[in-house]
Amino acid sequence: MNDEGKKRIMIVDDSAVMLRSMKGILDRTYTVYLSTSGKQALQAIPEKQPDLVLLDYKMPEMDGIAVLEAMRADDNMKDIPVVFLTSVADRKTVDSILRLKPAGYILKPPDQSKVLETIKEALRGA
Repeated sequence: MNDEGKKRIMIVDDSAVMLRSMKGILDRTYTVYLSTSGKQALQAIPEKQPDLVLLDYKMPEMDGIAVLEAMRADDNMKDIPVVFLTSVADRKTVDSILRLKPAGYILKPPDQSKVLETIKEALRGA
């Protein structure tokens, strides 16, 4: 299938299972790029130019917060909407995510319709 005109989404997660699962959900609708670490994502974003980044909140080495801060400090990445993926649903974590003003957040395990709706809203708001 031709990817022309499809929005580009980069999924950043240290879990291969999560990457495969999210790619399966998004593949038909979007051009999907996968990244297994924050550092790898920050290197790939300028080249891939995603329209949105789905970012795991908790990762080794460089967590989602550090990646988002690095993106916002870079003129070429600062306007890309970020949607956090997180398995932590406690109020404190959710509040700390929302303070970063992401385009949205999705709890793991992701529900397909919730994922597609959250991404659609984030892209509309971009």
